[in-house]
Amino acid sequence: MSTLTISPEQTAGTVTGLPDSRVYAVVGFDGSASALHALDAAARLLNDRPGGMEIIYVAHLPALLAGLDEGGRGSAEALQGFDDATRELSGQVRARLQAAHLRGAAQRWHFQRRDGAIADQLIAAADDLARRHGPGASVVIVVGRSGHGYHHVLGSVPQALERHAHYSVLVVA
Repeated sequence: MSTLTISPEQTAGTVTGLPDSRVYAVVGFDGSASALHALDAAARLLNDRPGGMEIIYVAHLPALLAGLDEGGRGSAEALQGFDDATRELSGQVRARLQAAHLRGAAQRWHFQRRDGAIADQLIAAADDLARRHGPGASVVIVVGRSGHGYHHVLGSVPQALERHAHYSVLVVA
């Protein structure tokens, strides 16, 4: 596993292999500024290449909230909120990618919501892509760097990916 950290002003980096080898990017997306930078970096990385993007919104219902929910009303409301967020974020991704006039794999993307721990779900999506497309495909996980200071103490999604993923991880500042 290798990690590359970039800022939006830098290039998106490169993926090793032949220029016509298939590259698939798993992009963590929550609508934040760093997620938009990650989406842009993945699109630049895949422009003019074969492959595609799997853009993932991970909805996370804290266990404490789920455990305190009497009758399931709070969980149902939270799930409805996640459904609404999924539609809104998917529209945001569509508009951003269409405005960029990209080519190649950057035009082939799919948006999905997963539920659970963010790093675990991004790795699971990468595993799914690797299984589906076989050993000839390269899979990279692209995420934005967290802007929250408490992540330096408690840990962050990029840190969890760096520790546990067996895929290249591109962290966009």
